[in-house]
Amino acid sequence: MRISLGDVSLWFDVSGPSVIPRGDTTVERPVLVAVHGGPGLDHLTVKSALGPLAEDFQVVYFDLRGHGRSDHSSAEFWNMRTWADDLRRLCDALGLRKPVVLGSSFGGFVALSYAALFPDHPGGVILASTTGGHQDQQRVIEAFGRLGGPEAAAVAQRTYADKTGDYRAEFLRVCYPLYSGTPGWAEESRQLQARMIKNTDVALHYSTHEVHAFDPWSVIGAVRCPVLVLAGEDDPICPLPVVEELAGQLPAETTRLVRLPRARHTIFRDRPDLAFPAVRHFVSQVRESQPASC
Repeated sequence: MRISLGDVSLWFDVSGPSVIPRGDTTVERPVLVAVHGGPGLDHLTVKSALGPLAEDFQVVYFDLRGHGRSDHSSAEFWNMRTWADDLRRLCDALGLRKPVVLGSSFGGFVALSYAALFPDHPGGVILASTTGGHQDQQRVIEAFGRLGGPEAAAVAQRTYADKTGDYRAEFLRVCYPLYSGTPGWAEESRQLQARMIKNTDVALHYSTHEVHAFDPWSVIGAVRCPVLVLAGEDDPICPLPVVEELAGQLPAETTRLVRLPRARHTIFRDRPDLAFPAVRHFVSQVRESQPASC
C-alpha cells in the first residue's frame, strides 16, 4: 500500500489485525511502527525479524523516503531530519496518536531523531541494536576482528575509510554473516540480501554528506517519552559500550536498557526468549500509562 504525505508517497504494509473479537465485544490491539535498517535498504530488514510480534500487536512496516518501494524523492531530502519528520507525518496520516516506534539499527537513528525533534509525539520508542547515530569505528573494527578474525577487521576498516562504496559488496560478503552467531544465518542473510530492494545512492549520499551534518545525540536531551534500549552483548556493528553510553544519555527515570547475552546484531533471532518479552512488556506499560483517548 502507499500513502501520500504531500511531497512524498511512502510504501507501507501491515501485519496483524487492529481489532480482534473477544466474547461479545471487540478489542483494539496496540500498534507498533517499525523503522528499518540501512541506509539504502528496505523494510525487510525488520519484517523478517519481528514476525512473532504480530501475534500481540498490529505492526506497521514502511520504506523510508529514498528506500525500497517508497518515492525516492531527491538527495537533498535524504537526511535524518527529513526521515524523522516523514515518520511523524506517516503516523499522523494513519491516525496513530502517541505511537510506539521501534527503530532497528539505522532505523534507531531515525527513531531517536524523531523522539528528540518531536518530543510530544511518540508514546514510546524502542531502540533495537542501534547506537542512535553515534559512530565509534575503532570499536566496531575490533569487534569484527574478535568474531571474524583479521580479514573481517580489515574489511570493516576499509569499508569505513571508503567514500565510493567500492567495498560495500565485500562487507556484505565477509562481515554481514557475522551479524548473528546462530546456525543457518549465513544462508538466511544471503536470501535476505537478495530479496531486498537496495538504493546505493542513498547509502553513499548519507555516508559522504549527511552522517556528520546532524548527530541525533546532539538533541538527545529533548527526549521525554519512555525508551527501551535493546542491546546484544556481542553485537559487532553496535558495540555494547556505545549502546550503554547512549542509554546513559537518556532520562534515567523513563529509560530501560536490556542487555542480551549471546546475542549479536540480530537480537530477535539470537535471543527471541529475551527480546520479544521485553518489547511486549514495554508496549504494555506504555499503553497502560496513556489516557484512554490515546
